[in-house]
Amino acid sequence: MKEGIKLDREAVVAMFETQRRYFNATLDLRLIDVGRGEAKMRLPFREAVMNGAGNVHGGAIMSLCDSVFWVALATLYGREQPTSTASLTCNFLRPARRPHDLIGHARVLKAGKRIVYGVVDVHGEDGKLIAHATANFMNEPLDEFRRRPREGDETDHVRL
Repeated sequence: MKEGIKLDREAVVAMFETQRRYFNATLDLRLIDVGRGEAKMRLPFREAVMNGAGNVHGGAIMSLCDSVFWVALATLYGREQPTSTASLTCNFLRPARRPHDLIGHARVLKAGKRIVYGVVDVHGEDGKLIAHATANFMNEPLDEFRRRPREGDETDHVRL
């Protein structure tokens, strides 16, 4: 964890908004609140995230957990820290029924140099606990990240 990083709520919100053009836009995830090592995000209920039984699809709930934990991690390490999900385990405790939006609350419990561990609780707007997830994210050293080829860079291709 970087020492001395001050939490700048506006910067965290702006950082998340840059990600909305990707998969987060598909789910219409909305950042509600951030704190040091914490974040809350809303997954609006709509037909696009339902499963065949009329509940919110488990994959949408896991995506909420993954995204909100990434924001909580970014409040500690800063926006330039490259990171990826190492593991995400989600226990579904009850169906997420209409018409409630889901609220994911992520908390970083252990902020290591390389591995970041935490939890996400997902509640319906009625306050009922829908799911509980544990997350491990892996921080990539910045020097390795900077050496990685980027989209549009010239790369050598090997013919098979």
